[in-house]
Amino acid sequence: MLRALFIVSVAGCGKSSETGQGDSVFSTSEADSGWLDDSNPDSSPSLDGFIGSPCSTDTDCEYEDGVCLLDGFPNGMCSLACESTCPDRDGFPVTFCVDGGVAPGGFPDDEGWCVSRCSFGAYQESGCRPDYGCSIESRNEQPWTETYTCLPHATSDLQECHYRLADRGVGFEPTVRAPDSPEGHPELTCTIEDPVWVFSPVFDVDLDYYDGTPTPRTLASCAAAHSIADTADDAAKAGVASILHIGTYNCRVIAGTSTLSRHGYGDALDIYGFRLINGETWTLIDHWEHDTTSPTTESGRFLYDIAHRWYDAWIWNIILTPNYNTAHDNHFHLDLTPGWHDLSIHNGRYIGPAPYTD
Repeated sequence: MLRALFIVSVAGCGKSSETGQGDSVFSTSEADSGWLDDSNPDSSPSLDGFIGSPCSTDTDCEYEDGVCLLDGFPNGMCSLACESTCPDRDGFPVTFCVDGGVAPGGFPDDEGWCVSRCSFGAYQESGCRPDYGCSIESRNEQPWTETYTCLPHATSDLQECHYRLADRGVGFEPTVRAPDSPEGHPELTCTIEDPVWVFSPVFDVDLDYYDGTPTPRTLASCAAAHSIADTADDAAKAGVASILHIGTYNCRVIAGTSTLSRHGYGDALDIYGFRLINGETWTLIDHWEHDTTSPTTESGRFLYDIAHRWYDAWIWNIILTPNYNTAHDNHFHLDLTPGWHDLSIHNGRYIGPAPYTD
């Protein structure tokens, strides 16, 4: 049954202006600069021969100037001298350049050295190889840039939310995001609690951009990653092969207001539509039936039912459908607005038609 409740405030929607590109082999671009990343880490069954891999000699590190670090590195670790950035390679965790004089381990000197980032796509149990821990470290010569790295015998900096996500079999990379402010609003701060890059697919459901472009890595809070996993799990059971989305993290205000969007907290997801296993694609803009509790088409019923299942299962705190207003005519807006768990007139979860005509 629809529950149309009074809304005090809702989160804004829309695509982020940021795109985080993963470093291609021996490029020097930064992989943690935005909300989605079209690199394709952790897709190879073999994790030998590259930065972070086990080794016994330098020849085991199959790239230019590769070094096998042995003293203090269990089963050896392939590395590379660096100044601030490191190369990446498809099929391996993203890399990071740490300060050898600060980071745990037996690095040859206090210059920069390449290591693997923590990845629960590559190492599902702990995010790193055995005897290596997920430790937050700074980039060499850039102490304001930090992320989770795999270092020998390091004490893990992972949070309970990370371990629960890993236990579910979701592939992801924990990361660190510096606070940001929306353009024109320096008084507001965008922060993501326990940010992660969620790897696609999730439970065999691909996460693709609305035009079908793959998004192998999508940035979200850890709590939102759990909700994305629940969403994908339900969608898979409904015959969905791909969730088509418009975005997650976007540091901005709700249009026409000075209120920070939930996208600025990384706990919102905008869904444009679904590609089904049978090849059909059903989208909100083309197949949603407005202001009815009894859609007459198969696609309209599918969209209506899937949103209400997510609502009934408490996967998201806010679900805005195209009936909410014309700004949401082409997508579901889903978010985890805190406190919206009480079904009351002023403070409740929401799904349903707008209280006015679009």
